Amino acid sequence: MPGAGAGRRPGLVLPAILMVLGFLVAAALAQEQVRERALPGQVADLVGLIEARRTTIARLVGEAETLGARLERARDEAARGSSRLRDTLERIDRLRLRTGLAPVRGRGLAVELEDSEDAPTTGGEVTDLRIQDVDLRLIVNALWRAGAEAIAVNDRRVVSTTAIREAGGTILVNFTAVSSPYRIAAIGDPRAMRSVLGDSEIGRQFDLWEQVYGLGYSVRATDVTLPGLGVDADLRWARPAGRA
Repeated sequence: MPGAGAGRRPGLVLPAILMVLGFLVAAALAQEQVRERALPGQVADLVGLIEARRTTIARLVGEAETLGARLERARDEAARGSSRLRDTLERIDRLRLRTGLAPVRGRGLAVELEDSEDAPTTGGEVTDLRIQDVDLRLIVNALWRAGAEAIAVNDRRVVSTTAIREAGGTILVNFTAVSSPYRIAAIGDPRAMRSVLGDSEIGRQFDLWEQVYGLGYSVRATDVTLPGLGVDADLRWARPAGRA
């Protein structure tokens, strides 16, 4: 049967594979030798650079907090001498609360999600045994539907411009990495939010996934304190709805 095995080309494929494997092994050994010679110095340089950056960031954060406190005091002093300025500042404060730029506290709900303790061995198990970005989005959306007034994920405030997505195996909230356990805190009526979340599709799924895959899932009423969105919010301008 001349056609039997056509297209497999065993006589050519096997030598080619062995040649490629030999090349890869040789390249890996050479790279390892280079790494052994260069890595210690590189690691020391990187550690020093990271520590220097951390020191700089800590200093700048301290300066920003000091300047912020001075600005608040100056604002309050100016407002005491002008009722118009005081009214404007009060309006700004209300808008900051509504847009998520200001911290807020109140009674609410804390939803905690956690990766399974089992280690995934396949790509499919990574999806099954690890909390996914879509899981966080669905929980957050269910809480909004339940009447939540403000939400944060691992102390990252969630607003209309917030992106919750996966990049390189890491979940990002407002472009900042978060990791398990994930704490979704929401301010609002705890009883109403618990009821809506429990009746939602994602709530029922987590009840099942907790048993099947060992994912952590808990919901409890608690006092909630949420931070503001922060000064890194990329908001340029806005126009009231309905205006051209």
